[in-house]
Amino acid sequence: MVANIQSAIAKLKHKDVRQRRRAVRILFDSDAYESVEAFSPLLDDKDIWFRNKAIEAYRRWAPKHAPHLLVELANSDQLDAQRCVATVLESIHESTEAAKLARQLLDSNDDVVVRRAVHQLISSAEVTQAELDAFQQAEDHVVRAYATEVNSNTSNLLVSLQDDHPDVRRQAAASLLGMELTEKENTALQNAINQDDALWKLAVPIALQNRLPNLLDLMKSKSNSQRKFLVQSLKDAVEEADDERLRTLIDGDCTSIVARWLVGRNDAKSDALRTELLFDERVDSIDKSRLLERLLHRQQEPAMQELAERLILESNDELVLSAAQNLYTS
Repeated sequence: MVANIQSAIAKLKHKDVRQRRRAVRILFDSDAYESVEAFSPLLDDKDIWFRNKAIEAYRRWAPKHAPHLLVELANSDQLDAQRCVATVLESIHESTEAAKLARQLLDSNDDVVVRRAVHQLISSAEVTQAELDAFQQAEDHVVRAYATEVNSNTSNLLVSLQDDHPDVRRQAAASLLGMELTEKENTALQNAINQDDALWKLAVPIALQNRLPNLLDLMKSKSNSQRKFLVQSLKDAVEEADDERLRTLIDGDCTSIVARWLVGRNDAKSDALRTELLFDERVDSIDKSRLLERLLHRQQEPAMQELAERLILESNDELVLSAAQNLYTS
């Protein structure tokens, strides 16, 4: 086997194209990583098939067995060569070597290559502050978003909230929502969220999940489409009717959102909360009637009859009275 591999390596320089092609196939079939350097002359071959095979050999074997050879590709003017290096950066075990190669690719004219290089520098923590500042000002929004993701400077992040691209704005908001902000900084963040529906849709689940202080501000939305999103976000985040987040919303006059979250729930905790809301004057008649309509399948339960009878006696709202009478069976 060793002799065959050495023979195939030697034939990579053979004048006969058929012999060279056969040698390439033997080396790939044998996974002969020791042959990678022998592919170097083929990088400039007139035949595109050999050039592609040389790049493939470098991609397959160089990251682990000969990372120094990738320098030649990184410095190449060939886009395929640059992309080859860009795709294997994460496979190079030595982070400093990968960082050197990444920096060589930063001047590429190809956005994909540059993005991979920037991502490698940032994800491996090899990026310098000067590079990070430069990435924050890059023309490519993907590069700006990468930089924003690891930026811990609140002033810079607040500036990024005004970025032209929504991905950068979302990344800035996500970072800021996880920080302890001053009152002034929090006001600036909240203003940006209120003016940008994409930021608002990002902020609501984060605020619910992390129980952030600005939860009430985010949940007090007016439009029907926003209300639907809020209810779904609440359903995704809250499982039990005694969750403190529901109490926060009720105390903050977000009763409609909680009432809609309750629709269709039939456990004991939900029953108790439903009863509370049905007698809460802040809850509108439409939400109350909807809650009652979804109880018709439980009409025979004594507790439902008691609830309906109490509403008939105490309520003055015609819509609620109608729904209660439908539930009640004398």
